[in-house]
Amino acid sequence: MPASVAAYCAGQQDPKLFWGMHEWLFANQGGWSSATDAADQFRKQALALKADGTKYDACLTADTTKAAIQKDIQDGGNLGVSGTPAFFINDWFLSGAYPFADFQKIIDKAQQGIHPPPTPTPLPAGANFYDADPARAGFTFDSSPTLGSTSAPLVMLAFDDFKSPGAAAYAKDVEAVLRDKYVTPGQVRVVYKFYASEAPKAAAAALCAAYQQKFWEFRDALLTHQSEWKDGDTAAMTGYAKTLGLDEAKFSKCLADPATQAEIDSATEFSRQVGVPEVPAFLFIDVKQGRPVASVIGARTISEFDTKIQAALNPAPVPTATPAK
Repeated sequence: MPASVAAYCAGQQDPKLFWGMHEWLFANQGGWSSATDAADQFRKQALALKADGTKYDACLTADTTKAAIQKDIQDGGNLGVSGTPAFFINDWFLSGAYPFADFQKIIDKAQQGIHPPPTPTPLPAGANFYDADPARAGFTFDSSPTLGSTSAPLVMLAFDDFKSPGAAAYAKDVEAVLRDKYVTPGQVRVVYKFYASEAPKAAAAALCAAYQQKFWEFRDALLTHQSEWKDGDTAAMTGYAKTLGLDEAKFSKCLADPATQAEIDSATEFSRQVGVPEVPAFLFIDVKQGRPVASVIGARTISEFDTKIQAALNPAPVPTATPAK
C-alpha cells in the first residue's frame, strides 16, 4: 500500500510522474520492498522526478488517497481480479505475467472486434465444473467434452494439444486400453480440457465436431493423422468432418464463428491458470471427495496409469489409533 500511495500521489500532480514512479518502483523492487526507510526512498524519487514536495506530503496523509486506492481494489475484485498482474484489453481478461506474444494475440482479437465467450452461468447448487451437464449430452457444465458414465467414481481431466507428439503417443499406446478397462465399465469418466497452445484452430474444429456429437472421433482422426495437417488447414478439417458424416454447412459456419475460437482461447487460459506444466497431462479427481487424488504428466505407459487409477479407486485404509489401556 505505501508504494501504491507514493505512485498515486506523484500522479496526482502529473500523469507522467505516476509512470515515472511506476517504472522506478518495479526496477528497484528488491531494494525498497523490505527496507525500513522505504517511505523516504519513495519521497526522494518523487522529488527527483520533479514532484512538488509539499503537495506530495499533503497527499500522503489525505483521507481521499487510500480511499481512491481501496476503490480500485474493490473495482478489480468486482470484475473478477483475484491477483496481480491482471489486465483487461477491451473485454478480454489476461491474468498473470505472460510474454508479449500472448498480449499481441489478444490485442489482435480486440482490434478485429472479436469478443470473448460470455461469462459462464453460475453452476447449479452442489455441482462442479467437471460434472456432466444433463442438458447437453457429451458436455460438462463448463462446456468441456466428456466421455463415460456420469456415475463413475473417478474423473480424469485430460489436458491436451492436437499437435503434441506426446498426445499422439498416448492416444496410440494407452487410451484404448484405458477406455476398455476403466471408462466403458464405468469406473472413470474422461473430461477433455483444451490446452491449445500449438494448434488452436484445430481445437476449434474439434469443438465444432463436438457440437455434432463427434468430438472423440474427430480427435482420434487429428491425432492419428497428426503429421498430415497444419494448424489452420481448413480443407483438412473439413475433410475429416466429411469423412465422419458431419453436417458440412453447420461445421463450416461454426469454424468461421469467432466465438468458437474465443471458447478455445478461454479453455486454454484455464489450463494455464491451473498450472499444467506440459501436455498431455492428466488430473484424477475423486468425485465423492471432490478433490484431486492423483496426476500423470506426459505420455506415460499403461502400467503407470494403472498404478495411479487403482490407488485412487482403492485407497489404502487409514489406520485407526489403538485405544489406550
